[in-house]
Amino acid sequence: MAAASFVRRACDPCHNLKEKCRRPDSETPCERCSRLNQLCRTMRHAAKTGRKPRCQRRLLYTLPNSTNSSFGDGYITSPQDLLSGSNLYDGGLAANTVVFSTLDGWERHFLNLMKDIVAPSPLDKFLVGPTFHESHHVSFIQSLIMPTPALKHAAVACAAALFGDENDERAALAISSLRSFQISNEQDIDTLLILGVAMVTFAMHVSDGQASLISHYTLSLIKPLAQTIYTLNSEMVDYWMCLVCTETSECLLKSEVPSMRVDPCKRTHEVDRYLGLSSSIFAHFYDICEAGSSLKNASIATAAMVVENLASIKVAVDQWHTTPPSDFLDQYTQAEVVSMLSQAKIFRFAALLIIHRLQYPYGEQDRQASVLGRAIIDEFDMVLQITQRSVPCTALPYLAACFEIVESDSRNAALGKLKDIVTFSRQSRVRFEKTLTSVWKARDQGYHFHWFELGQYAVSGAPGK
Repeated sequence: MAAASFVRRACDPCHNLKEKCRRPDSETPCERCSRLNQLCRTMRHAAKTGRKPRCQRRLLYTLPNSTNSSFGDGYITSPQDLLSGSNLYDGGLAANTVVFSTLDGWERHFLNLMKDIVAPSPLDKFLVGPTFHESHHVSFIQSLIMPTPALKHAAVACAAALFGDENDERAALAISSLRSFQISNEQDIDTLLILGVAMVTFAMHVSDGQASLISHYTLSLIKPLAQTIYTLNSEMVDYWMCLVCTETSECLLKSEVPSMRVDPCKRTHEVDRYLGLSSSIFAHFYDICEAGSSLKNASIATAAMVVENLASIKVAVDQWHTTPPSDFLDQYTQAEVVSMLSQAKIFRFAALLIIHRLQYPYGEQDRQASVLGRAIIDEFDMVLQITQRSVPCTALPYLAACFEIVESDSRNAALGKLKDIVTFSRQSRVRFEKTLTSVWKARDQGYHFHWFELGQYAVSGAPGK
């Protein structure tokens, strides 16, 4: 009976992440631990059976009273060792005073929340599908327990922002570390990428967060080591692509040139946790930004050359297609496959739409633009219907598509879907709606302007303001 009771209990790693624990007997490692090559054991005390009293259930995330938590002799070996240690999780992620000696009560509370919440997690909205959930969640926790003060500050600020509480003090300390950061080895690149992504996440959840400036600054530090990026593990390259996507989206709106151009050949068969199969198209987005910047500053004599270059970019985008790895259909769920394939279509349609609007102003050649905009919106509707979730990193394509809407009812419908489509943060939706309504206002007032002139209209809806 004792052995049977033990088998029914999940191992500590599965219990900590609230994952299904599958194993035939108490002596055999579970499927998940075997797959991840981690220690499978059950060392925690057995919980009492039955439903907890309401007063105890409310205290699910209360902080531990003890201030004497320790690991063995107090020596911390690695993030993996920390993650496999049951004492850390049993006392709460932030209970270890060796790692988090400078955190106050509320900050520890936020870290415990980030550790405990698994589904739905505030981290999930960034991912193309739940297959990436476990590795992404563990990655976040590892960044919390790495012995780097800057990452601790950034993680606390990021966790607080995800739960609706702006921790400006920790964010300021992390930004200060980012400004003074110097890369001396490959591990520093990892640290910088994690720091940059955490602070971009924080910035996109607060007012005037300036996420694009943070991504731009982080990428400018990495740019001299551009070829090193592709030698990092896939998780770090995904973080880099997250920063590229953030900066590129802003550069597209402002017709400015991004910091770095993605090498499409090195991202062709990759499946990105944020961008799915679409990483390589960001090389074309870079070229579009470059053309837009040239048009914004071009003379009449040079504009024709830029327009000619745009035609070649359009041909390249027309020919661009996804190249999934051979095990793509076996590796991912049907909903994830649908989402990633639609994400690729959305990016491609958006690239073609922006090229069109660089060539022709709003109010001219509207039919082709309307067809592309409608195709983008239809893809969003289809994905929402099938997967019940939005497509990550596609707010700009939806914005470009909505610029083309001229009927009042269709505009109201587009605004009504913002909460389902722009899911990154409430502040992202506020900025999205402000930009969209100002461009609509400019169009209604009869202004004819190209995409590279959006900066004059995207705030007040009137030129020059």
